[in-house]
Amino acid sequence: MATPLTQTPADRCIAYRSLGWRVELDGYDQIILPAKTVHGIQVCSGLADLVLDTLRHSRVITPVVDNVATRTRTFLTTAPKVGDTRAISLFPPTSTVQAIRTAPGSPIPLPTPGDETRVWLDEPRPDSLADFELLISFTLDAARAALHAA
Repeated sequence: MATPLTQTPADRCIAYRSLGWRVELDGYDQIILPAKTVHGIQVCSGLADLVLDTLRHSRVITPVVDNVATRTRTFLTTAPKVGDTRAISLFPPTSTVQAIRTAPGSPIPLPTPGDETRVWLDEPRPDSLADFELLISFTLDAARAALHAA
């Protein structure tokens, strides 16, 4: 990030807003980003490692939130195309890999000072959101590779 992250939730909100993100503080001082211009794809840990490897190999930069409590990672992306009706869950519930896309308008919790549950794996930078469709493609390809290897 161009602006260093600070120690209070309010100051961190200012840093996120400098990226053009319309973040809010909820009643618990957690920073929430409503999915409008920024969306996310939340991926289970094993699959997330494959997606992250593909991103880095392709030299695609996007912010990644690591949720240490649920062992999931959220890859922040641009918004999907208007009218996208794809299911929220990218895989059936019985699949050994899981990924969900953020529903439009849903809250995306961001790392907040004092919250050790969510941390940046890759911090946000100005203009560094991966394309939504590209991230969906990387996630589906990683899932095929993971399921084929199993």
